[in-house]
Amino acid sequence: MNRFTVVLDLGGQWRLDDQSALHRAVLRAQAAPGGRLVVLQSGDADGRLRGPHQRRLLEQALAALAERLAAVGIPLLCPVGADLEQTLGVIARHGPLVAVERCGSNQLFDDWPYGREIFPRVFSDFRRGLAIEPEAALPAPDLGGLGDPDLLRHEAWPEGWLPGQHRDPRRSQEAGVDPRSAFPFRGDETSALARLEHYVHRSEGLRQYRDTRDAVLGTEGSSKFSPWLAIGALSVRRIWAEVRSYEARQGSDRGSEWMLQELLWREFFLWTERRDPERFASLGGTQGRAFSYDDDRERFARWTRADTGSPLIDAALTELKATGWLSNRVRQWVASDFVHRLRLPWLWGARWFAWQLIDSCPSSNIGNWSYLAGVGADPRSFGAGPRRFDLERQLQRYDPEGSYLRHWSSARGS
Repeated sequence: MNRFTVVLDLGGQWRLDDQSALHRAVLRAQAAPGGRLVVLQSGDADGRLRGPHQRRLLEQALAALAERLAAVGIPLLCPVGADLEQTLGVIARHGPLVAVERCGSNQLFDDWPYGREIFPRVFSDFRRGLAIEPEAALPAPDLGGLGDPDLLRHEAWPEGWLPGQHRDPRRSQEAGVDPRSAFPFRGDETSALARLEHYVHRSEGLRQYRDTRDAVLGTEGSSKFSPWLAIGALSVRRIWAEVRSYEARQGSDRGSEWMLQELLWREFFLWTERRDPERFASLGGTQGRAFSYDDDRERFARWTRADTGSPLIDAALTELKATGWLSNRVRQWVASDFVHRLRLPWLWGARWFAWQLIDSCPSSNIGNWSYLAGVGADPRSFGAGPRRFDLERQLQRYDPEGSYLRHWSSARGS
C-alpha cells in the first residue's frame, strides 16, 4: 500500500518547539491513510550568507535535529542545489503528497502589531502603544507513528540530501569554539532550551539581568539567547512565555521587565525593516538623512584586522574575530568609534558584523548600527547628530579594573 506523505519545510528554523506548521503537518499526516512525515530544509528563509561562527552553530543544530527525527523514523532532507518544486518531485516518488506545510519566521507577532502606515518610528512609542500579547508558544508535538525507516536509507535520496554525508572532520575541528568565548554553548535546540531553563528558572540570571546585562566578559552577565534565536533553534515566543511564567510565580521585577523589553526591541527592528526594507538598509537609514564619511578602504581593512590604533577597539575586534561574540555594550563602543573617530560608512561595519557575529540577525544588526550612526530609530538623533560614546568614561563605568582590555589585548595574534 502506498503511504501518503506530508512535507514540513522548516524554512530556516532549526527546532520542533513552537512550530504551528509542524502541528498542522502532524494532524494532516495522522488523518491520511498510512500518513507519514518528511521534514526538509529548503534553505534559509532570507537566503543570507552566514559567517563561520554561525555556520558552526547551524551544523550542530542540523546534526542534533536530524538525529532526533531519525529516532522516530522521520528523515530530515537538505536538498542542496534543488529548488522546492524539484525536491517535492523526488519526495513524491515514494508516495502521494497530501500537503506541504512551511514554518514561519521566528517572531512574537505573526501579523503587524500596528497598521503598516502608522508603525511607530521610535521604540518607546512602539512599546507603550502595544495592545496585544504574543500568542502562546506551542510545545513540540508527538511524532510517534509518522516515520518510515525506509526513508532513512541513503539510497532513497539523491547523494548529499541526508545530513552527515561527506562531512569533512577536519572542517569541524577547525571550526571549534575558542576557549575564551563568552558563548561556549552548542547550537542545538536541546542546548537552547536547557540554557533558557537555567537562566530563567534555575539561577539568578533573569532577576539580575537589568544590572548585569552590560557585563563585558563571561557567560552569565547576559542571557546569551541571541545566537539560538538567530538560527531558529529557540523560539522568541518560548522565551516570552517562560519570562511570563517566572513573573506569575514570583512577580515581575527589573530583570524580567527588561528582558521582555529586549525581546520587543528585536520585534521592533524586524517590523521596521519589513515596512521599508530598502530604506532601512540604506546609508541614510529610515530618517533618509545625509551621512558624512571618508571613503577609505585601507582604513577599513585595518579595522577588520584589529589594527585601528585604539587598544580598546582592537581588543574588541580581536574578540569578535576569534569567537563571533561581543557583549551589547562593547558592540556600541565599536560602532560609535567606527562612525566618529574612523569616519567610515556605518554599512561597512554592519556588513562585517553580519559575517562575523555568531548571533547575526539582519534586522537587529542593521537596526542597531543605524541607531548608533544617527540615521535610524534613536530619537535623540532626530534633527541632531548621532550620540557618541566617551570610551574612557565607558571603561571607568563598565570595566574599571581593565579586565576586558587586558584579556583581549593579550589575546591578539594568538
